[in-house]
Amino acid sequence: MPSKLRSCCRRRCSASSRRSTSLVRKRPSPLLLRAHPSSLPAPMVRYSKLPFRYLVSLYDVHITHTPMILAKEFSRSSAARAGDFSTSLSERGTFLLSDHSSSPSRDTSGKHHRLIRGALIAQFAASSPQHMADATELISPYVDGVDLNCGCPQSWAYAEHVGSWLLRNPQVVRDIIRATKDRVGWSFPVSVKIRIDDQLGRTEQLVQTAIHAGADYITVHGRTRHQASTQPVNLPGIRFAVEAARREVPVVANGDAWSAEEVAKIRKETGVKGVMSARGLLANPALFSGYASTPPAAVTRFVQIAGDYGGLPFALFHRHVAYMLEEGFGKAEKAYFNALTSHAGVLDYLESRGLDLR
Repeated sequence: MPSKLRSCCRRRCSASSRRSTSLVRKRPSPLLLRAHPSSLPAPMVRYSKLPFRYLVSLYDVHITHTPMILAKEFSRSSAARAGDFSTSLSERGTFLLSDHSSSPSRDTSGKHHRLIRGALIAQFAASSPQHMADATELISPYVDGVDLNCGCPQSWAYAEHVGSWLLRNPQVVRDIIRATKDRVGWSFPVSVKIRIDDQLGRTEQLVQTAIHAGADYITVHGRTRHQASTQPVNLPGIRFAVEAARREVPVVANGDAWSAEEVAKIRKETGVKGVMSARGLLANPALFSGYASTPPAAVTRFVQIAGDYGGLPFALFHRHVAYMLEEGFGKAEKAYFNALTSHAGVLDYLESRGLDLR
C-alpha cells in the first residue's frame, strides 16, 4: 500500500501482548450476528481518526469507523487519500466469542471460545455509484467493509446530494450499493447509516430497498435530519426500522448511548444487534467495558497511541483529552486546561494529576 494511504507504525503501547494470539478474522455482519451484542463508535468528523479508533478497540468496541470521507474526492485525489485515511494492522480489537461450533477450547458449560478480530469500516459520502465504487475499490484492501452515509444533516451535504439527501432517494442508495458490490465483489460488506424519517413509511421503503440491493447491515440514528442532538432519541422509531428489516440483516442503533444503563435500555427497547455511541465514547472511551467514567489507564493509553502514530494535530489531541477529563473538572481547572497550547503542557498537566506517562 502506498505510504500516503496508510500509516502502519510499530506499536509500543502496553496492550501489545493481546495481538500475539492467532485470530479468526470475521466480516462485520457475522460479527454482529454471532458475537455477544456488539458495540460500535459512530463515525465522527475529526474525532474518528486512527488514535481514537485504536483506543476504543481496547475497550470492547467491536467495529470502528473512519470519519465520513467524500468518495468523489477520495477517488480522484491522492492528497485527499493521504489526508483522509490512515490505518494500522494493530488498530482492530480482539474479542472472545462463545458458541457451540468447532473452536480451539471449551469450558465446563460446553461452550466453545474463539478469539475474533474486530473490524474497521470506511464511511463514505456519495451520490454517484461510480464515485462510491471507485473509492471502495481503492480502500478495500485495507478495511473490512464500507458504509454509505445517508444521515449527515448538514446543509452543505444536502446541497451536494449526499448524507441525508439520500433518505428520500432510495433508488440512488440502491444503485450505489449495487455498483459497489459489482466492483469489489458481493462478499465485501457494504452497510448504510440512515436517520429515521418523519414519515416512517419512507424509512421502511429505504430499509427494504437497501436490503434488496445487498446491504449487509443498517445503522439507524433515532432522529430525523431536522432534529438537533439535544432532542431525545426516538427509540420507537429505531424499533420500527428493526421491524422493517424483518430480520434479513442486523440493525444497529445510534443516539444517546451515554452509559451502560442507556446501552442496555436501547438494546431492550429496540431489539437491535448492536449499539453505536458518539459523544458518550468521546467522554468515556471505556463506556462499553462497563466503566462509569474514563479510567486513568485510558488517558495514558491515548497519549501513548497518539505519540506512537503521530499526525494528530494538537487541537484535536487537546480536545480528546479534555472530553475524557471533563467530568472531573472544576470551573477553574477546566479554564486552565483549555488554555494549554502545547503537547508538553498537556503532558505536564497529566503528570501533575498522577498519571504515569512513561
